[in-house]
Amino acid sequence: MQRNNETNYIQKALELGRQRDYSGAAQLLEEVLAQQEAVEPEVVLLLGRAYHTLQQYPRALALFRDYIRLEPNTALGYFFAGRTYLALGMNQHALPLLRKALDLRPNEPQILAMLGIACLKNKRSREAVEYLQKAVELAPENQKFYRSYLNALLVRGIKLCRLGETDLGTQMLQFVLDNGLEAPLPHLELGRIYRESGHYDLALGHYSAACKLAPDDVSIRWYRATLLMALNKTQDALEEIETIRELGGEVPELSWNAELVERFMIRSFLAEGAWSRAAKACGLWLRKRGSDPMIHAMYAEALRNMGDLETAHNHLSKALEMAGQQVELRYAQLMLAWEREDWNTLHKTLTILQRLHGDPAIIQRFTALLIDHTSQDDKTVITQLQQAIRTTGPSPELMFALAQRYFHVGLPELAEGWYKRTIQVQPNHERAYLGSIASLEQLVQDDEKDAVEQLIERYKSYLERWPDNRNIRREYALFLIKHGQFEMAQTELESLFTWDVTNTTLRRLLAYVYRKNRRYRDAAILLKGVLKEDPQNIPVLLEFIGCLDRSNMKQYSYAILEKAVKHFKQSVEVALAFGDAAHRDKKIEQALDAYREAAARNTLDPRPYHRMAYIYKKQGIVEMADRYENEAKIRENVKNKLPNSKKKL
Repeated sequence: MQRNNETNYIQKALELGRQRDYSGAAQLLEEVLAQQEAVEPEVVLLLGRAYHTLQQYPRALALFRDYIRLEPNTALGYFFAGRTYLALGMNQHALPLLRKALDLRPNEPQILAMLGIACLKNKRSREAVEYLQKAVELAPENQKFYRSYLNALLVRGIKLCRLGETDLGTQMLQFVLDNGLEAPLPHLELGRIYRESGHYDLALGHYSAACKLAPDDVSIRWYRATLLMALNKTQDALEEIETIRELGGEVPELSWNAELVERFMIRSFLAEGAWSRAAKACGLWLRKRGSDPMIHAMYAEALRNMGDLETAHNHLSKALEMAGQQVELRYAQLMLAWEREDWNTLHKTLTILQRLHGDPAIIQRFTALLIDHTSQDDKTVITQLQQAIRTTGPSPELMFALAQRYFHVGLPELAEGWYKRTIQVQPNHERAYLGSIASLEQLVQDDEKDAVEQLIERYKSYLERWPDNRNIRREYALFLIKHGQFEMAQTELESLFTWDVTNTTLRRLLAYVYRKNRRYRDAAILLKGVLKEDPQNIPVLLEFIGCLDRSNMKQYSYAILEKAVKHFKQSVEVALAFGDAAHRDKKIEQALDAYREAAARNTLDPRPYHRMAYIYKKQGIVEMADRYENEAKIRENVKNKLPNSKKKL
């Protein structure tokens, strides 16, 4: 009969899902799951799918993980878990799950397509093309699969072109264009290939097409202008340059030629922060026209901003070999030496700049930074940094160095002020954020006013920019719990849970926060999974019962405890909980029997007697109530006389 009722519930939940009432379906399935002794895998899977549709991804993952444990040889759990990870943007977690699903069902188009998409997002373009091509072959009518296949071909084609396999790469890109995927990217890549191979007419056609698709993109128009100059279409090139000026580009009035257009195009890329485009344009220039000090310097600047410091150093060195007396190149050398932590080069460059009568402010700034990294005299360093800031302005390097020194000497309040200023000037300065968090943590320990609120805001700002730092997120979640901010802690713990759904400690902590936020039903679902893994865990069982009682599912707790009290034959807590459930359900005799059983399990525990006294008092049986109350007091007196090590019952 119970199995039939559960089946009816499942059918009702499926019908609600078809009606798009996913909340209603989830609520029904939660009740089914709560009352089941032997968990039905289908219920777990359906509830996980409902949570996914409701975008409650951490809870969905918890249930998919439970389903996989129950049905390890079924593809569905792996497939839906992989899909949820893709929805979260955690693509690297999705891959192994979807591969396992495909192992179990090798010719399922949905799995093939999802795995292809996961490979694409993990930059595995060759595999993406293979899986999506097979999905299209198995389900040729599915337009979503076909669009994903074209996207995979686009990415794979670009990758092949950049690996030097241009024949196959251009074929893929042309196939993408011929089959309706109109976007600037394939045109730009084909334009680049044809431009570098000297096929300027073909390149111009693709850049012109890209301009039509993205008419306000100044970078594309610069490419087109250079090609027009190379094809001796000077008037058309000048008209394109005029269009760039009208779009807001800073274009001087010059006697333009092909070389000048290319040089100015690179400057334009650097000005707008298009580092990759600038680097590629510099590389093409050097291959086509040979060495040029300013091109090497611009190449170095682009590479520095892309994080390729060693290659940047090589190009800047070539520029200095050709034009060592140019002060601007020495400024670039200062910045690069600073980022490479090459203190010898930094010191030598400062000496050269003094001889060349370089900008005193720049020399003072980098001199202070050099002293900061070579001197252990905190007072001298702080004085030098303060003077440099007053004289040269609030550069992030100086302010961060000063903040670090203040923190080092035990002045977190001053350190926090300078970390904050650093962040205001350079919002993506990660080390300044981390220093600020450390300073504010110290101020919280010192009970400084508003430090808690400031630290919460700093944690939030940091995690908005670097969401994958799980150590910081864990620290933040525990800090929020410590300070009673359970709503915010829930969000952070749910995010952590998606990274580690097998972590039982994290699952229990999340359940604790759910209870604090009065989300007892959600806590019960999590704890049910913990119980299935650790069925002998009495504290988790009692937490689970408490959640049922507070989430309008009290009717299920009595039956669960009735079985538990027979299973856990030594547990006073389980017997007391069963007595409480029976009393709540007005089953007085069963309640008294349970309390007597609890008293027998621990003869020194006064609680069963207090409860029996309460029941008899409510029934008006004063003599029995007084008797049991006296028994409780006797046991309390005995307990109070015990050594502290034996007082815990």
